[in-house]
Amino acid sequence: AVPLLRMILLMILIMSLLMSLLMTLGACTSGPESVQNPAEVLSRPGQAREQYFDAIAAARQRGVDGPTKAALRRMIASDGYAIDARVQAFELLQETDPKAVVEALELSLPRMADVAWRERVCAMIAEQKIEALVPTLIRAWANPATGFQMRGDRPERVALEQIVGKDQVSATLLRTMRESNPITQANLRARCWELLMKSGDSARLRVLLADADAVRGDALLTDLARCSTELGLLPTTREEILWVRKICEPARSAFFDSARAALAAMPKDRREAIEVRSLPIAVAANLRRPALLTASDQELYGEIARRIADRRKHSPDFTGFGSGFTENLYEQRTHATWSDLAAMVIALDVLSEEALLRHIFEESDRDSEDRTTEFGGVLALDSKNAGELLEFPPRSKQGDLRYESPQVLFDALYTGLFHYHNHAQKHDNSDYAGPHTGDFAFADSTRCNGIVFTFISADLIDVDFYRYDRFVVDLGVVKRPEN
Repeated sequence: AVPLLRMILLMILIMSLLMSLLMTLGACTSGPESVQNPAEVLSRPGQAREQYFDAIAAARQRGVDGPTKAALRRMIASDGYAIDARVQAFELLQETDPKAVVEALELSLPRMADVAWRERVCAMIAEQKIEALVPTLIRAWANPATGFQMRGDRPERVALEQIVGKDQVSATLLRTMRESNPITQANLRARCWELLMKSGDSARLRVLLADADAVRGDALLTDLARCSTELGLLPTTREEILWVRKICEPARSAFFDSARAALAAMPKDRREAIEVRSLPIAVAANLRRPALLTASDQELYGEIARRIADRRKHSPDFTGFGSGFTENLYEQRTHATWSDLAAMVIALDVLSEEALLRHIFEESDRDSEDRTTEFGGVLALDSKNAGELLEFPPRSKQGDLRYESPQVLFDALYTGLFHYHNHAQKHDNSDYAGPHTGDFAFADSTRCNGIVFTFISADLIDVDFYRYDRFVVDLGVVKRPEN
């Protein structure tokens, strides 16, 4: 019994020694002392946060060299790191090289996909009151970001308020727009304008544009002032700013004059509510049917309803994309503006012209045979004020379910009526009769009027009018002209 007891005690002693040894070894493989190369550890995303903590602590103790600084910048700008580790990276970089923090976030923040980190880094920018990042906060705030659409306040705006003061946000946007370089910071200036318009500061902008001394020598503000004073129009987005600047170019002076004349014939309240996309519609109405400029919305709605009542209509399959979508004129009536109603009337008018219909079907036939791309272009008026299709090859070919609009298309669209494209992959294509998610995104971005032509059969094409905010009306089918 005694030898057995001794053996048991010996085994217990050995186990205790092994446990003590393992604990000692564990202590030696964690903590800042265990990190030989902080930069190498921090450069690898996807690791346990404790490893980053140890590497950051080691860098803090030994000093931040060039490679470590680069790794810290990557941590606060790129995905793949735990948020609390990124917080420590931000803090260490801000302590050792504040300029590197600014440089890391200037390009990354406006397109940052990690919502939680975006909120946290904006909060830290505000806590540190990093004024050098005010322009970056503006660009990020103006950029649409997934995860924030249903939010009342964007974190970038909250940070901006904490840095400059809640009552100074508009003044900061205005000052940034005026002081930024017209060439190298053109996008920032457009973003400032866009945010001022969204914030309800149009009156402040009109005052600025009415001051000849304030706009003198500034090409952007000069063009915007001309549109404000002569057309009564203020663009709301960056794309609309580009649009109005294009129609201010000498090459489009005839269109500008025609737009001014058409708007002058409108009732005052309608003229004041006009949008940039309304200008080609107003010009076309004045050329073809001047009575449209003064017709009531009820009269225009009634005409459309009568003309499409007996036409076959086809709604696309939106299974899996949420509810509440409609292409029905009656259900869209409360959302329709004069621009929408007049555009639909003009579309119905030109689509009754045989020459245009022949071109539409002929192009759709070619499109159905081409599997490399969808076809598209601009529906405009020709020199005789008849409807015409302006075809433009895509910017790039990315398959039969996509049309990539080239710049020459936009050049024509600034004065054209509608951006159009075909859903002509097959003759029975009713499941895709109308704009889909990519088309809605395009309309939201460009703010233009659009039309989709969809084959329902070899001799029938469905016509859908659409614009931003998922406003769509099915105008029914048109028939192939007989030979």
